[in-house]
Amino acid sequence: MTSAMTRNQVVAFIVAVVVCLFLILAGFNPVTDLLARWASPAFVDAVAAFSVMTHFDGFQKGVIDSRDVVFFLSVIVFALFATAVIIRGHRAG
Repeated sequence: MTSAMTRNQVVAFIVAVVVCLFLILAGFNPVTDLLARWASPAFVDAVAAFSVMTHFDGFQKGVIDSRDVVFFLSVIVFALFATAVIIRGHRAG
């Protein structure tokens, strides 16, 4: 998706690393504690729900939870959909 957004592959790599870092760090306690200082608890919970690590914990224990599978599938579908929209936009314009 990030490669489709930019023409420069280095910029696409950096943006992809930042997005992946957000998806990993979103659920860590130091990050949520920092967010809790200035944001509402509902916002902190919403950001923490995007954490890949919290959804991966069940897989590490050998438990396949449908909520975790749906989360990963929805991230994949969103990225593919966004890529298709971006590529269509480049072709049209």
